[in-house]
Amino acid sequence: TWMMNIWQGPFPREDERADGFHGIAPVRAFPPNSYGLFSTVGNVWEWTSDPWPAAQGQVTLKGGSFIDSIDGAFNHKATVITRMGNTPDSGSYNTGFRCARGRGGGGRQAPPDQAKLQQLAEEGGIEAVQAYLLEIGSGAKVMTPAELEAARAAAAEGGGGGARGGEL
Repeated sequence: TWMMNIWQGPFPREDERADGFHGIAPVRAFPPNSYGLFSTVGNVWEWTSDPWPAAQGQVTLKGGSFIDSIDGAFNHKATVITRMGNTPDSGSYNTGFRCARGRGGGGRQAPPDQAKLQQLAEEGGIEAVQAYLLEIGSGAKVMTPAELEAARAAAAEGGGGGARGGEL
């Protein structure tokens, strides 16, 4: 059972349509991922507002499309981490964008105000900074220099202990 709309068969001569589609599929044609999102891989490249780092003036497209392959044998490997750049004035049958509804609030957050963090650290210490970061919804963990050094040492020894299971 196919979980995404990608090319099956010898490209570009024959799409065997094992996933049930040739070309664009309806957005709910396949089950949602674990986040409840449909068609995040394959079907159409998803336009984002992120700049493409390799070329000025381009934006990032993600996820691959119906003309990409499961293993990258032709075109692109269709995965959740697949990315490519394109100019904002480009158009193609295999590109699209995601519509979302709800309260919003997703996406990237602005970094915390550094002057406010400095003031909080001076007035209330690490506890005040950590409380502020939790209040604004940041998942950042504040560590003392000693805690940071201990976490680095544990990570170097392979014992984890970093901010996220060994990462610092």
